[in-house]
Amino acid sequence: MKSMTRASLVSGAFVELADALVGEYDVLDLLRTLVDQCVVLLDAEAAGILLADDNGNMQVVASTNEESRIVEVLQRQAGAGPCVDAYRSGKVVTLSDIPADGGLYPAFQAAALSQGFRSVHAIPMRFRPNTIGALNLFRTETGVLSEEDATIGQALADVATISLLHERSARENAAVNE
Repeated sequence: MKSMTRASLVSGAFVELADALVGEYDVLDLLRTLVDQCVVLLDAEAAGILLADDNGNMQVVASTNEESRIVEVLQRQAGAGPCVDAYRSGKVVTLSDIPADGGLYPAFQAAALSQGFRSVHAIPMRFRPNTIGALNLFRTETGVLSEEDATIGQALADVATISLLHERSARENAAVNE
């Protein structure tokens, strides 16, 4: 069997995410696909998603493993961390060296290190003025994502965000029509 190029894998991930824009789909399946594809395509050992509900409360909705889920839950409970800041600011937040630079978020720092993570790249899930959550890429090594990986991660987050906003809009329109 012929191995696929990275470009083919990235293209396939976008097709899979964009497929959610047509017809019925399960939002949780879409988000699970997003985190799984990020680990396959990007320099990350784990990924997770925090989404805001209608009241702005953050919820952990997808994670690739128990370690990332634990960090996400503890971060949500503390109400502070790079992932929460990415959501609140609408800007990428990177901690390239959690042991050295994570002191701004002591609860996050302790949780991340206890689960073996040494760097994180938190990407806001946004479309125009709407930021609905954050995609979080966890690494077991210190350092930053390559520019290419950061760009691909943002693009995947953007497509998933558009899909989620489309689903919310369709759901609201159906409720109004009923």
